[in-house]
Amino acid sequence: MANINDILVQASELRAGIDRLLRSSTYRQYDDLSGLEINRQDSEQLFLLDELRGIMEKLDNVEEAIRYLELPVDEISHLHKNDSDRYETAQGQVFCCGHAIEALITDDRHDVPYWTRTRVEHDGAGYYLVGHRDTSLNGLVIRTRKNKISIY
Repeated sequence: MANINDILVQASELRAGIDRLLRSSTYRQYDDLSGLEINRQDSEQLFLLDELRGIMEKLDNVEEAIRYLELPVDEISHLHKNDSDRYETAQGQVFCCGHAIEALITDDRHDVPYWTRTRVEHDGAGYYLVGHRDTSLNGLVIRTRKNKISIY
């Protein structure tokens, strides 16, 4: 039976291939496939272009998610409210509306606390975690990664 670390290694190997495909398809350069040579009068090539564009969008998301998992954890800290009414870590990283965050959550999903990726938002009254509105940010254990990339 495979273990989760073996699967992560395989995903990392796959990520490199996905990255090569995205670069060679011109998706990385143009955020679509507009750099490809196609006959725009050929209905089959137009079909392939549309289908491949959708595939490349999904592969781009997969590649970014795997790349994120490969980043080392930089800080594990408790959040506290600062003088600006925003939440920050012991090292001074500030989280406010729209910021991606990894939080150690306790809820009914698992029997033990678990890490989840979400983001911080503000509803006019205060900050909250998307998908975990009842979780207090004050004192919440979070972690950050080096060279963080967007996850949402």
